[in-house]
Amino acid sequence: MEKIETNNITDIKNGILESFNLNLDDLRDIQDGNGAVNCAFISSGCKLNQFESSQFEEMFKQLNINIVKPDLTAQNMHLNLKSNPKNIQLFFLNTCSVTEKADTYTNKIIRKIRRNYPESRLILTGCSAELNKKDFSRLPNIKLIDNIRKAGLLKTASETLPDTILNQKRVRPYLKIQEGCETECSFCIIPKARPVKWSLDIKAVLNSVKEFNALGYKEVILTGVNIGSYESKIRAGKNGKGQGFKELLKRIEELNIPIKIRISSIDPIYIDDELIEIFANSKKIQNHFHIPLQSASNKILALMNRHYNFEDYMKIAEKLTGKIKDAAIGTDIISGFPGETEEDFLDAAGSLSRLPIYYIHAFSYSDRTGTKACLMKPKIDGRVIKQRTNKIMEISLQKKIDFHLKFKNKSLEFLSLPGNKAVSSNYIKAKLRKDNLTIPPGKLFKGKIIETEDLHAKDEVLIAFEDFI
Repeated sequence: MEKIETNNITDIKNGILESFNLNLDDLRDIQDGNGAVNCAFISSGCKLNQFESSQFEEMFKQLNINIVKPDLTAQNMHLNLKSNPKNIQLFFLNTCSVTEKADTYTNKIIRKIRRNYPESRLILTGCSAELNKKDFSRLPNIKLIDNIRKAGLLKTASETLPDTILNQKRVRPYLKIQEGCETECSFCIIPKARPVKWSLDIKAVLNSVKEFNALGYKEVILTGVNIGSYESKIRAGKNGKGQGFKELLKRIEELNIPIKIRISSIDPIYIDDELIEIFANSKKIQNHFHIPLQSASNKILALMNRHYNFEDYMKIAEKLTGKIKDAAIGTDIISGFPGETEEDFLDAAGSLSRLPIYYIHAFSYSDRTGTKACLMKPKIDGRVIKQRTNKIMEISLQKKIDFHLKFKNKSLEFLSLPGNKAVSSNYIKAKLRKDNLTIPPGKLFKGKIIETEDLHAKDEVLIAFEDFI
């Protein structure tokens, strides 16, 4: 894809339109009676999708397109587009396909749009759009952006249109540093759904971090499909390899600015003693690490093609919690993988209970056509999978209770969020006591955890404000 030159706004607009399979005539055709075009964004799935959708929103603003919120429950929105200025002429769906449920959600949203906004046009992108492009291409008034084109557009935008990164409606903005994954886990369809691999130049990453700091942000979240594989080609050595994730973190640490860095998720195969030391010695990296395990059974890990065993993960978790004060570790677990016997599951559940982690994101296995796991047998009954997932959720709840109790009546650093809520450096979600002052979002403060027991109702603790930082 050709680079969009920022010194020519017409070229930028035409480049964006071309990438969206649109042209200026398309926009004129769908303008309302006042000459405006309204577009609603719907994003499903991971944090990366959310960030990419915010980038697309900024691109649309370059085209003077209004960004509006849809009402998919409305029953009176089937009026002619040109006669109803409150209508939505364009929908942008950034889809997910990590599970069968995600694909079902995409189809459900399309049906709702067709029912409530029958004359609107749809731009469809993301993983579900990529994997099901033949089916979606048959539908009327839909323009598809495959993930190859999407990846090229987003990389170009990241390098040449800084507003697409910086203008985020979040207290803790995302910064996408890489795209693509080559680990080929047997259950995962994402490498096929996101076939392009790239890393943002290290200079661009550093400049974005500095810009976020200048804008007053206190924390930025580094994200990507597989950020441990990050490799900038700037200052590549004789072997052709560039600067990897460790070097990036070192360069960020050298910046003379106070902004904090949170790592969204990192695969355990990238975590060695050197990286743990970087984490431990950093004054910028938050003490919260999401490290997907996927299974606590070595047999299942081998079937998943995960390239490590449970003992390897345990060593990583013990080193992190031993070297980093108040460190919190989160993980992902898939229940009901093909071939997982009851004995396998019970042994894995016992191993999970011993892990020094904070929480578990529990997922039920579902076949994804095109993956190796889809062909594996025996399959596990759906009711059994649900029971096992519920058991993992119970283990996670107990982990959270135990972790929160460790900090009761202790003070931690928090960042204020909307709704008088907050999040700690080690990712404890909190709500301020009602008799405390209202703190605007984006402020760092010291807070004491005064109540932890109400986890069954809300996944948060109660804190008392102490002082601003």
